[in-house]
Amino acid sequence: MHATWQLKPDDMDENFLHAVKSMFQNHTIEIAISDVPDNTVMNAAPRKAGALKGRIKISPDFNAPLSDFDEYRI
Repeated sequence: MHATWQLKPDDMDENFLHAVKSMFQNHTIEIAISDVPDNTVMNAAPRKAGALKGRIKISPDFNAPLSDFDEYRI
């Protein structure tokens, strides 16, 4: 399992530590510190669904059997 949270030092009080301990009993927890400024992460534009529509082409014979596997075909 992988989870990522952005927290400020003020958010890490006793209630937070108690919640983490109860949620992840018998698990190893890895904590990483990043120097990314808040405004860089928070102001990132959300990804837009369908941004590559019409740019990806699939050849008409995409599902055709490959000749490399002729000897394995029944």
